[in-house]
Amino acid sequence: MSKALTLLATVLLLATLAFILGHGVVVPKFLWEPRLQSVQNQYPNQTIDVKRVVLALSLKPQLLLSEISITDPVRQEKVELGLLRLGFHGIESVKQGRLQLNSIALKGLAVQAEKEEDCTQPKLACLPVVPLALAARGWQSTQVANPGFFTPQLQLKKLELEQAAFTVSNAGAQQELSGKIEQLNVVLGDTVDEGQFNLGWRVAMKAPGMNNELYVAMKSQAAQSAAGEVVLSNIKTDIDGNWGGFPWTASAEQDQMRLAVKQANNGEGAPVITVSGENFRTYIRRDDLPETHQAAFSALEFEGVLPGQNWAINKAEWTYTHEDAQAWTFNMNYTASEGLLELQPETIQGSEGIPAEAQVRELNCVADETQIREDKPYWAWQEGWFRVLATHPREDSSLVLCPLKKRKD
Repeated sequence: MSKALTLLATVLLLATLAFILGHGVVVPKFLWEPRLQSVQNQYPNQTIDVKRVVLALSLKPQLLLSEISITDPVRQEKVELGLLRLGFHGIESVKQGRLQLNSIALKGLAVQAEKEEDCTQPKLACLPVVPLALAARGWQSTQVANPGFFTPQLQLKKLELEQAAFTVSNAGAQQELSGKIEQLNVVLGDTVDEGQFNLGWRVAMKAPGMNNELYVAMKSQAAQSAAGEVVLSNIKTDIDGNWGGFPWTASAEQDQMRLAVKQANNGEGAPVITVSGENFRTYIRRDDLPETHQAAFSALEFEGVLPGQNWAINKAEWTYTHEDAQAWTFNMNYTASEGLLELQPETIQGSEGIPAEAQVRELNCVADETQIREDKPYWAWQEGWFRVLATHPREDSSLVLCPLKKRKD
């Protein structure tokens, strides 16, 4: 009888332990606080705080960090995160001898930043830096020369982001740029039919006399290739809202796009995303009756690197209406280090577009400091639409493509 009771008690204890571990147990602070302090010591300008760490053990272990706060007074940014959940593949981790990180979920992300930039137009300088730095830091922590079992290896199959918001303020100019990702859900299947990508994103810009807002919805099928690329297929994107005092509608479709994370500067810099795809088609419309402005762009192939790296586009067609209808077909190379666009003529079967003249254009040139080709017009985004101008445009143009006499050395 005593042996039976002992066996029963052992079984109950093991079952209770398995239940607790499977549903999560709070990790004592003294076990993880030294690691947090080590990270804090590496970034003395930031204040990093974590409220609680929970560990759930099963065939799919999970590590949950809650109430995370990071403050950077130098950059004037603050990041708060309600929950970060990291999921691992237990069996594969044992087989590979290294933790296999296959899912990440973030909930309740809030980012606040103070900038002195003029953020009435989208620009990289108006993006919060700390969240991007955190992502780069997390990715680089997995890229070590001699990884051990507890050095995670990224094998992401699922990414969730719920209710993520950021606000960038310029108090002096009374500007506020805000964005909210209502949902970002990525599930990578072994085939495109098994995976999905869904995004709902709202962005707004408020300033004296300005109240801009756009909503972006995107969906596609998603898979991961044998080479580790994320492959999105049958992509559909819709955009609508009011910007610059005008109502906008836009849509885009694409057969396939491939993305991969690499490291800049020959493997020593921050992560960058390589992008390539086929059969991209987009349409944009501005309705401000009695006029309606429309533009369309398509490309058979393209490849490039984000953010702000070189790009190449083949068999592209650009059509728009404003003062006069224009349609061109071309190939294009963008050299990021020089800020130059190089266009070459291209013929597309079935298109009524005119092959563009071979030319080089510079982004946002200064007229007095650049060798301008005076017999060709400027292309500009001005007064809320694409314009062809005979002279250098006014300073309020947010984008200008200037015709150059020759390519810079």
